Amino acid sequence: MPMKFNPEHETAMHNLMQDIDGAMPAKMFGMPCYKVNGKLAVGVFETGIVLKVGEQQTKAMTSSGAAQPFEPMPGRPWREWILLTGDFDKHKALFRQAVELAKQAS
Repeated sequence: MPMKFNPEHETAMHNLMQDIDGAMPAKMFGMPCYKVNGKLAVGVFETGIVLKVGEQQTKAMTSSGAAQPFEPMPGRPWREWILLTGDFDKHKALFRQAVELAKQAS
């Protein structure tokens, strides 16, 4: 069964990613995303947009309440990933950061 997501989040992701070089639109598990050399950097997931921001930034943002931890399965958080559920434009720098981290990983 395909996962459901908010199409407005997909639009927001595409708008934020359009001027960031190095990431290509793709799909992962049927969800729209952006990859760098085959590595996931940013993607739409159910209630928001997930981004790889590094472990330190993930801890800081989740502890301050600025983002939620990304748990694709309950009880199994991805330690370098956050879930944004709104104010996407405010976090444009994080989208660039996610692409840069994916470049380093590939």
